[in-house]
Amino acid sequence: MQNNKDTLTMFMEALDAIKKYASVKGSPITKEDIEQYFKGLTLDEQQLNMVYQFVADVKVPDSDTIFEQEKEEVVTLSLQDYENDKKYIKMYMKDLEHLESLSDTTRAFLLINIVEDNDAQSLKILSESMLHKIVEWIQPYRNKGVLSSDLIQEANLAMMGYMSEKRFLNHYEWKEQIKEGLTEDLLSVLNQMEEEIKQEIQEALMIMINEQSSSNKMAGKVLYKVNFVNDWAFRLKEELGRNPTVEEIAKKTGISVDNVREAIYFTADNMEFIDEK
Repeated sequence: MQNNKDTLTMFMEALDAIKKYASVKGSPITKEDIEQYFKGLTLDEQQLNMVYQFVADVKVPDSDTIFEQEKEEVVTLSLQDYENDKKYIKMYMKDLEHLESLSDTTRAFLLINIVEDNDAQSLKILSESMLHKIVEWIQPYRNKGVLSSDLIQEANLAMMGYMSEKRFLNHYEWKEQIKEGLTEDLLSVLNQMEEEIKQEIQEALMIMINEQSSSNKMAGKVLYKVNFVNDWAFRLKEELGRNPTVEEIAKKTGISVDNVREAIYFTADNMEFIDEK
């Protein structure tokens, strides 16, 4: 192998590529595999042994389970998405500026109207006053693969559901404290209410994030499968001078025919470099 920068770069790139291939191939790396990856480079015996040693410790899965491995989670949000998230938060807070800012004491005393008079307007005002707190409550769940707009919507739904159903009245002791009308008791009930709402929101957001995470992982597996099969189809086309068959790809990669066909199925217009006949 010539000792120059370009050749060294090609060698290192090929070494990295065959290491990745070794991690998914359903059988040990062969001399044919090495020749394929290091095409255009002449390897002496020492260099060939180095390549074998480099991939020797790579864990090789069974071919039948190659696509069942847990892949690294694929988060579909980009940096631009997160930048837009920041803008959305600012817009959301600006939209709330029309709502009157109330002290906790004033908000707490609205509970009396709700309990004693079933006053819908007081319930509406108290509910709206909690919209300002939503941004604070969703903060620990931002930048986890779900847009802030979705987090806020889910949190608002959880909060409004709690308030519209007046679930705080399920606590007999809270209801009695509200009826007594003591400021300290009312503030205590309000704080406990908000903590309960916050917990419900946290549960709803965790479910949303977990569902999105599962969706991302599945998308990652599908993308991985499609890319793996398509890359080998292209490589075999160059080697054979024609589109390879599904069976030829399966034999070359050590994965099952069914897995190859499944990868083809996941593409919109099938794969360009595969003869499916």
